[in-house]
Amino acid sequence: MSSPLLHNSLKLGISATITAAAALWWERIEFVWYPLMAVIVVVDDNDDQTVHAATSRILGTVTGGLITFLVHTILSGWIGVLVSLLLMVPVLRMLGWQSSLGTAGLVSVMFLMIPDHVLLNWNYVFNRALDTALGCVIAILVGLLFWPRQGLRELQEIEDRLWEQLRCQLEEHRRWLIELAPAPPPLPPADFTETWLRMSQLTQEQMRGPRRRWLLRRRWRQRLNLWQTLGHHWVQWERLLSNLPPATPPPETDPAITGPYPLRQVLADLAAALEGSRAHPVPPRPELWQEAALRDGRPLLQLLALAEEQQRLLSTVETLARLRRLDPPTVPC
Repeated sequence: MSSPLLHNSLKLGISATITAAAALWWERIEFVWYPLMAVIVVVDDNDDQTVHAATSRILGTVTGGLITFLVHTILSGWIGVLVSLLLMVPVLRMLGWQSSLGTAGLVSVMFLMIPDHVLLNWNYVFNRALDTALGCVIAILVGLLFWPRQGLRELQEIEDRLWEQLRCQLEEHRRWLIELAPAPPPLPPADFTETWLRMSQLTQEQMRGPRRRWLLRRRWRQRLNLWQTLGHHWVQWERLLSNLPPATPPPETDPAITGPYPLRQVLADLAAALEGSRAHPVPPRPELWQEAALRDGRPLLQLLALAEEQQRLLSTVETLARLRRLDPPTVPC
C-alpha cells in the first residue's frame, strides 16, 4: 500500500470511528448517518482542502434542509424532492455555493427517510445541521493529527533544485567556452515545463490553505511568473549559444587581452546573478560584439541576438534572486 493511500485511509477510518462513537454517546444525535456522511465528504485526499470541503458540506446541509423544509410544508414525497432540487440549483448558483449542490441535493433525498413529513420542522433542520457540524469538526481535528504539510517544503526544494541545476548548466557552458571542453546539451524544455507545472500546482494548493499569507509575503505568484519567463529566455539563450559556430581562431585566453570578452562576461554576469551578488551586465553595444565577431570569425547577427537575449535573461534572474532572498532559513511546517 502506498504511503498517500495509507495516510488517507487511516485519516478516514479514525475520523469515522471517533464520529460514530461520539454520535452513539451523545443522545441528542438521532441519525448517525448524518455525521458519518459529513466525515466522508469533508475528509479530502489533500489535507489543505479539508476546511474548504467542511465549509461546502455545512453550507449544503443548511441550504438543503432549509429549502426542503419550506417545500415540504406544501408538498411531500418525491414531488417535494423534485421541486426542492429544482429550487436549489438557482439559489446555490446565485449565492456562489455551487460546490455544495451535491450535498444539498443529497440532504433533500435523505429527508424521505422521515416517516411523516410533518416531522420536518425547524427543530429537525437545526438538529441535522448540528449533527453535520459534529462530523465536520471531528474530520478537521483528525486531519490536524495527520498534518505533516510537506507542500511548502517540497515547493522550496523544487525551486532550490532548479536553481542549482541552472548554476551547474552555466558552469558547463563556461568550461565549453573558456576551457574548450565538450559543449553541454541544452536543458530539456519539457523537463523545465514539468517542474514549473509542479511548482504552480503546489502554490495553488497552498494558497487555498492557512499558509496563504506566508506565500503572499514571499510573492510566490510573482516568482512563478518569473520562473516561467526565465525558462523561456533560458531555452532561447541556450539555443542561440548552441548554434554558434566554432571560433576560428579559438577565443584568446591570455588575460592581457584588451577589453572584456563578451561571451565570457555574459557567463560571469549570469553566474553572479545566480549567486545573488551584484552583476555588471555588458550593454549590447554593436562595437563590442563586432570586435568579438571579427576576432572569432563568428556571425555578428548571431552574437547580437545572443546579447539581447542575455539581457532579458539576466534581468529575470536578478529579479528572481532578490525575491528568493525573502525566504527565511526554515520553512513553516
